[in-house]
Amino acid sequence: MHLSKALAKPKPKLQNPEKFTFIDLFAGIGGMRIPFDELGGKCVFSSEWDKFAQDTYESNFGHRPSGDITEIPSKSIDRHDLLLGGFPCQAFSLAGLKKGFFDTRGTMFFEIQRILVEHRPAMFLLENVKQLRGHDGGRTLDTIKKILEGHADVDVPDDVPMSLEARKSLGKRLDYSVGIEVIKAT
Repeated sequence: MHLSKALAKPKPKLQNPEKFTFIDLFAGIGGMRIPFDELGGKCVFSSEWDKFAQDTYESNFGHRPSGDITEIPSKSIDRHDLLLGGFPCQAFSLAGLKKGFFDTRGTMFFEIQRILVEHRPAMFLLENVKQLRGHDGGRTLDTIKKILEGHADVDVPDDVPMSLEARKSLGKRLDYSVGIEVIKAT
C-alpha cells in the first residue's frame, strides 16, 4: 500500500482532535516515531530494553525510554490515541530459529495486546517482517489477527511464555478492525 492510499482512508475520532498522543513500544532508536512527531503527535511513553538503543533514543528525542515492557504495568502507561509497536521479529524471520510464540521475543505481541486491552486507543500500527504472514503455515498471524479482532476461539497454550498481566488480559476481548499490508521499501 502506498502512503497516499493509507492517508486517504477514513480516520478514527481521536481523544484530542488538535493533537494526537502516541506510545512507542520496542522503540529501538526511534525511527518509527519520527513521522508521527512530524504530523503533530505527542509521544507520551516509550519503551526499549536495549541500553545502547536507549542512549541513542534519548540523544535523538530528549527523553530516555522506559526499559523492559514485560515489567511495566499497563496502568502506569499514559492514555494515548495511537500505539506504535515494532515488536521483535527474530522469532518469525528467515534469519531466526522460527520458534514463534515459543521464543520469548515472539511473545512480545502479547505485551502489546495487554496494553491495548487496558487503554483501548483509537488505533495502532504494528510492524514486523513479511515472513510473519507465512510463519507456522499462517497460524501465527491468524492468531494475532483473531486476538486483535476479539474472536473467542483463540487458544494460546499455557507453555507460551508471557507476563502474568499479558496472560490475564487474554480473557478480555478487543474489537479492532485489522488490515495487513506488506510494504516494500522504495
